[in-house]
Amino acid sequence: MSYWIQGLIAISNVSVKRFSVLMWISLCASALYGQGVEIRNFIFGHSLIDHRPPKIETPSDETTVPHWIGKLAQQGGHQYAAGGQYGFLPQHAQLPPMSQWGYDEVPGLWDSDIESFAQANINTILMTAGNFMQWQDPDLDYPTDPGVSPISATQDIVDWVENQSDSIHFYIYENWPDMAGYLNNGFPPSESEWLAYDEYTNGSFHDWWIKYHDALLESRSASSIFMIPVGPIIHRIRKEILKDDVAFTSLYEDDAPHGRANLYFLAGLVSYMAIYEEKPVLDFNFSDIIHPVIQQNYEAIIGLAWSALLDFKTDDGKSRVFKSDVLSSETPVTFKDEIDIFPNPSRDIVYIQSKYNGLKLDIYDVTGRLILRREYSKNTIELKVSNWPQGMYFVKIKDEKGQHRGFKKFLVIH
Repeated sequence: MSYWIQGLIAISNVSVKRFSVLMWISLCASALYGQGVEIRNFIFGHSLIDHRPPKIETPSDETTVPHWIGKLAQQGGHQYAAGGQYGFLPQHAQLPPMSQWGYDEVPGLWDSDIESFAQANINTILMTAGNFMQWQDPDLDYPTDPGVSPISATQDIVDWVENQSDSIHFYIYENWPDMAGYLNNGFPPSESEWLAYDEYTNGSFHDWWIKYHDALLESRSASSIFMIPVGPIIHRIRKEILKDDVAFTSLYEDDAPHGRANLYFLAGLVSYMAIYEEKPVLDFNFSDIIHPVIQQNYEAIIGLAWSALLDFKTDDGKSRVFKSDVLSSETPVTFKDEIDIFPNPSRDIVYIQSKYNGLKLDIYDVTGRLILRREYSKNTIELKVSNWPQGMYFVKIKDEKGQHRGFKKFLVIH
């Protein structure tokens, strides 16, 4: 695959012009080193994952979780395709599903009119229950659907999907509760009303999702079923990082509560980290639709969310979130002193020098596109950049086990 590389960079006193150059090197990188992790994600969801249309129109699909997972995946060097259907678990359990959702900036997944579910090569399922059923246990029937409970409906979905495709990973998306019952004078909530709502979100509401997940882990022990505590993590982000610097109405638009783009960005960020099992790129290319306080605190938000995901475990110590056994709660080093890039800026050759062997490097341009992916057994790497477009490049560094360790930047000038 070839890319037209365009950049407009200003750093210190160095100004550069816009370039548009066909990079054959990206073809080599894709052929030799692949395009990262490929997630093909079908969603059994509702408006706390995909909220369209929002009350305030957005440029694209910014009030959907898949939009932001796709953006983060692209800038992380991965592939992401998504589709899904709207409904609640009793409707979702009326199988087979239909492909109802598509996105402007995320590749499509499945055309249910012309191909079977099995032909779509789906490898990841995201599903969520309603946010108004938590007043009774998840094994009790819906009042409107006798004989169907959240657990039984989910079991039916899991069984049907696994009969269509192998090696499917399921993720339970824990959302946030209905807010209307906490409001005395309408939306938005007062501070005391928010505190009561927050206590419920992290209390009995969250406990319901734990019971729900535990029942699925027990009844479908051979299946790969994980859970993403999206709602509780977003509440922590607001309380501990954003505080009153981001108005409540910049996150939510009503008492359902549907969200603004900011809320779905945070939900997409948490979901991305769970599904791809990594922290996202630190140099994410934000659009103006995301609140500047969120942008300014992006690294702190990542740190809080990542720690919360790592700590989310069953009673016997197994991760509820991650498939991988190599994850740990240790903070990765940033290679501040262990890796050097020189000369920087450079016109011809860039040297990447480390005291370690076995580094894996992903290099991105300023738009977040993957330019080069390589593994090296030696500790001094030479990159010829004389034919690269002028501009800033970002190096994502992994150790020999594939653990993300940090970022470096370098500038190419001519």
